[in-house]
Amino acid sequence: MEESRSLIISWYDEELSIFQTDMDNKDYSAFTIENYIRDVIMFLSFITRNQSDKVDLDSVKKMQITLYMNMLKSKRGNGATTRNRRLTAVRSFYKCLMSYEMVSRNPAAELESAKERKGALPTYLEKDELKLFFHEIEHVSQMRHILRNKVMLSLMAFAGLRVTEIHQLNVSFINTEKKGISVLGKGNKSRYIPLPHNLYELLMDYIKNERELPMKGQEEAVFISRRGKRISRRRIQEITERIRSSLIEQNEFDSWKAGRISSHKLRHSFATHLVQGGTDIRTVQELLGHSNLNTTQKYTHVSDKQKEKAMEMDIGEYF
Repeated sequence: MEESRSLIISWYDEELSIFQTDMDNKDYSAFTIENYIRDVIMFLSFITRNQSDKVDLDSVKKMQITLYMNMLKSKRGNGATTRNRRLTAVRSFYKCLMSYEMVSRNPAAELESAKERKGALPTYLEKDELKLFFHEIEHVSQMRHILRNKVMLSLMAFAGLRVTEIHQLNVSFINTEKKGISVLGKGNKSRYIPLPHNLYELLMDYIKNERELPMKGQEEAVFISRRGKRISRRRIQEITERIRSSLIEQNEFDSWKAGRISSHKLRHSFATHLVQGGTDIRTVQELLGHSNLNTTQKYTHVSDKQKEKAMEMDIGEYF
């Protein structure tokens, strides 16, 4: 897989470099640039599959992109939102190359986006499910990484951090006076998050006693891999996936319930529990780092238990 990726990058080095530079000049966030480059490389891998040389980008047809989008759905299981993001990356790639006269047309320009479900409610873990999830960390982690993994996943489930924000967290972001952290979110926007007392203590215990010795140049990273490097986003996601698999094997979770488990759904759980606990929506927005309140509004869905409680009324006097 890595060999194939390297070959693609060598074939399209100039085009990818121009695209990356163009996005950087337009002040796209590092997160967006990395995602778009990864998505474009995935697309280039698809159109060059079974080829011994690079494919001329000007020869790519709309049909090939349609087949690519279908592959993302049928083989990779990508939902409409993810497929649309990857289509946007391809469109932007071609648009950039056209502006630099490296291609003459954009075959993705007229392709329709997938229809996304309107008002779809975010899935989340109930409190008893979160307890099972966190108890499982000890069973799937190496002894020296139990505390690290517990702190990382707790920052998502009880402070609402994204995977990328865990990956980018620096020691200098920790405010020891206020006992909270500053987080660098989407669009390089910083937000301050006060931490629950127990979580702050866990974080400091990990840094003082369990943190791996960082290699040169990695000293600022809070979460360190066994190789001394800043832990990767993919590694964080793999830890969550391993917990999910373990819970399924032990029959602690039905397969449909296990579908609720992912790194990002820990963040969904944090937001949902805040709203259900009565936290006002503006505070939730600030804690999550949403630039638009509409994004936060999706967490105001009402659970069945709340409906049942609301309907606990005696109407006997009316009959």
